[in-house]
Amino acid sequence: MTTEPILLPPGRGRPISRSYKVAITLAVAFAVFMASGSMRPFVYQEACQLARWQLQRQLNDWPSIESEHFIVKYQPTDENAAAIVLKAAEKAYSIVTQEVDFVPPGKTLVVVHPTAEELNSAFGWSSQESAVGAYWGGAIRVLSPSAWIGDTSLELVKEIFWAAGPMVHEFTHLVLDYKTAGNYPRWFSEGLAQYLELKHCGTTLSSGFDLHLKQLYSIQELGNFSQLDDELLAYEQALSIVQYLTDIYGPQIIEQIVNSLAQGQSFPRALKTAGIKSPAALEEAWLQWLQLPAGI
Repeated sequence: MTTEPILLPPGRGRPISRSYKVAITLAVAFAVFMASGSMRPFVYQEACQLARWQLQRQLNDWPSIESEHFIVKYQPTDENAAAIVLKAAEKAYSIVTQEVDFVPPGKTLVVVHPTAEELNSAFGWSSQESAVGAYWGGAIRVLSPSAWIGDTSLELVKEIFWAAGPMVHEFTHLVLDYKTAGNYPRWFSEGLAQYLELKHCGTTLSSGFDLHLKQLYSIQELGNFSQLDDELLAYEQALSIVQYLTDIYGPQIIEQIVNSLAQGQSFPRALKTAGIKSPAALEEAWLQWLQLPAGI
């Protein structure tokens, strides 16, 4: 489960306390640890559903709208924005579930925060963070389109929120998380989310970043994704590696890797199952594809 922001410049109501987040995280970790074999995905999904239910209960006094696959919670001032978010969520659902070949259980909860400060507060982020969305614990939180798109026509707001908003990105995180029961490296999830975002929305956080001008992270270093100093570089590398995989092996290799992860294989083993000897071999081949020397 990820709580990292993805983009730009978040609720009245009750933000998630640090103690609550710790309690839910420990509950998920304990449940998954106690589960074994074929039971692990089921237990993980149930733990995520519990976290989602707890959040929905916490926001019980917020207005909501629903569709076939989503429940959107919002503040009264964001009624129009909530409808835009719901429409984008359903559009993202049809894309991501087909791309990842998995349908998450139940309805996904999406919380619309009217200000950046409230979104940041919900996750304990500093005021310097500038996110428009994040996924954590079976639910997606987004910054209201009205808070960052500005005063323009409704149709243009819809277009901008789809192209530059977080729905494809965050829903990809959710679907991958549920399908693999959390069994994936963070950089791979970020790379896949950006890949689908770029493919279907035409833009992403790191598009246009020139890797040839940077001292790159190794794949081993990307394993500590959240602790890396250059966040944009890490995101761009994650996207580039997924682009390399699909360019050389075809999009089916992503399905092969994800299916192996869903079966409980480690990431190195999932690569090997897909025909790639090791993460080191992936790194070397990716650098050659970039026309950069091996040995970062």
